[in-house]
Amino acid sequence: MIPPITPQSMAAYINLSTFGKTTAFAIALLTCHSCLVVPVPVPLPVPVTSDKEAETTQLEPGLEKTCYADALTESEGRKITESSDSLEASADKLAAAGKHKEAIQKYNEAGAAALNEAIADGRAEEMDVDSSLYSKDEIEDFRDKHRPLIQKSAEFNFKIGQSYAQLGQLESAIDCFNGTLKVGILPPNDAIAYLNRGDAHERMGAKDKARADFQQAANLFKKHKLPSYEKLAQKRLQAATKK
Repeated sequence: MIPPITPQSMAAYINLSTFGKTTAFAIALLTCHSCLVVPVPVPLPVPVTSDKEAETTQLEPGLEKTCYADALTESEGRKITESSDSLEASADKLAAAGKHKEAIQKYNEAGAAALNEAIADGRAEEMDVDSSLYSKDEIEDFRDKHRPLIQKSAEFNFKIGQSYAQLGQLESAIDCFNGTLKVGILPPNDAIAYLNRGDAHERMGAKDKARADFQQAANLFKKHKLPSYEKLAQKRLQAATKK
């Protein structure tokens, strides 16, 4: 199965076992010369309180409970013509309005647009990648060389994960947060990702994982000198410990 070309596929490349060692998949190989990575604005950390069931869609087997649950196909991604910045802004507004299903769609479109833009302006060229041909060191070199867009993919995963959490699609949310933390999202969203993932683990009954995530969130908020958020993480940790 060839995974869709989305921001998530960039992050997935970092952990090639996601698709198996012999799976060939299409990916944009990016060369960004003077890109500035700006952290997304700090959203309010979720604890999520809604248990609303998410809408279901017909998907390829194995994608239903991952960060790819609503991803675009390669052909769909290529048809996106609106700018990635405009699409991301629209997605942010939808998420702020509580329209999370629509927001996820827009974030996926924004990610596809970002790849299209990189190809169109010469910062990227497309190639087929057989993951079995690359060593661990080569993968690390790829990460370092193409850090700006990979980092952007982590930010999209972060936002998509928050919307999945709000929809009650907790396994998809956790998969998104796993991906964004594996890449290494910029602070303070790294701490917020741990807090959000801890909330999702807690709602699924994985108490030990939830406590570990809340503790890590508290540690990072302290490191980032965000005492109000640190107190929130500590409060969640204390509540989870009592359960």
